[in-house]
Amino acid sequence: MPLKRLPSFPFPQTKSRATSRDTTALNSKPFKCAVIGGGPSGYFAAIHVSEKLEEYGISHEVDILEGTGKTLQKVRISGGGRCNLLPDTELDLRDNILKCYPRGERELYGPMMRYKPSEILDWFNSRGVETKTEADGRTFPVTDSSQTVIDCLVSSLTPSISVHLKTPITSISKNEDGTYALQTPSGTSTFSSIVFATGSSRSGYTLLQNLNHTLIPPLPSLFTLNSDLIKTGPFSTLSGVSLPHVLCTFNSNSSKITTRGPLLFTHVGLSGPCVLKMSSYAARTLHSLKYETTLTLNFVPGTDSLKLLNEYKTLNPKRKIRGPTPECFKDHGIPKRLWLKLLDNIEIQDKIYAELSKKDLLKISNVLEEFKLHVKGKNTNKDEFVTCGGVDLKEVNFKNMESKVQRGCFVVGECLDVDAVTGGYNFLNCWVGGKVAGKGVADYALENYKG
Repeated sequence: MPLKRLPSFPFPQTKSRATSRDTTALNSKPFKCAVIGGGPSGYFAAIHVSEKLEEYGISHEVDILEGTGKTLQKVRISGGGRCNLLPDTELDLRDNILKCYPRGERELYGPMMRYKPSEILDWFNSRGVETKTEADGRTFPVTDSSQTVIDCLVSSLTPSISVHLKTPITSISKNEDGTYALQTPSGTSTFSSIVFATGSSRSGYTLLQNLNHTLIPPLPSLFTLNSDLIKTGPFSTLSGVSLPHVLCTFNSNSSKITTRGPLLFTHVGLSGPCVLKMSSYAARTLHSLKYETTLTLNFVPGTDSLKLLNEYKTLNPKRKIRGPTPECFKDHGIPKRLWLKLLDNIEIQDKIYAELSKKDLLKISNVLEEFKLHVKGKNTNKDEFVTCGGVDLKEVNFKNMESKVQRGCFVVGECLDVDAVTGGYNFLNCWVGGKVAGKGVADYALENYKG
């Protein structure tokens, strides 16, 4: 029993932005495209598939097939419900934006040159999503509500697009004529082209493997780290303490990775952009270590802390060491709570600066610049879950997002072995990939579909 052409929208349907142009179809039967997955890349792909096919004058039907009862869930929870839909689009593409993709940097260069991040921002702005870019480089809707982005995507669906909820794909096979037979609980439907936008779902990976794609084993990629020193040890009182500028270094036999940014002490360990970047770049190595290693934290990057301490000692000989954090480290935002814990860690007793020996000053300098923290275990970053791994990038043509293994099959978003640090970069991959695939599917239809 084929899928019914009755749209099942998960949100109140608003008027779609459809063209009023009356074109003569190039074919007698509509070109049918299935978009598997109702997330950000799935919606963006479906919208651009339909718009491009309309531009080409090709009669078409696009079905978004979502296995669960809701769509756009990642959009809804992103940024704590505010939706961090993009990074700062004015950043340099090669030197800044692409460097935020531990996997996919080289492959995404072409797509992002064709559809620049600023063009994606313009797309949302032109559809009523007014945006702001905050000091940390993240772009949000000015409403601070993910519903604004959801409403934009839903209202951009054309009349040729239908959304089917609770429609899991149980199997896919390719017919001799190059079409695809998709089996769902309600029956089998045939499509001329399919777009995989299944994110990191196991079912999506299985379907892709069944179509002979190579899968890079998926692993968690964006997570916080646990530490007994913070969870139950002497640093347990630091929960909630945040620092604006910290350098975090991870050394292993295979690599040395250093990240920089804000750091947050949680009730069980470390979080914040500095640690999240680290978890992304070192995802596979940390997994091999079972998430147990030692990080080196520099709380005062870019300074000669020993020199500053000596100068401070000269200017403030009678001031107590176990008082407020020295003013010379004010720009690094080290609160008194952390300052005292660091002194405890190196067993510096209460004395005035004049009584500090060279050895004492060196110990303080070392704990500020090279604090060793043993970490063990990880946690998901808020409600967000990002993985590395997915379809091997060698098997995808990034000029159109078409599989090199199966013609007429396109792969976008996080089901590829592409992932990024926090800050809107994973969504940028979804938007750009969806747009590239939209043209790719339409070009495939123009070249191959006979109607």
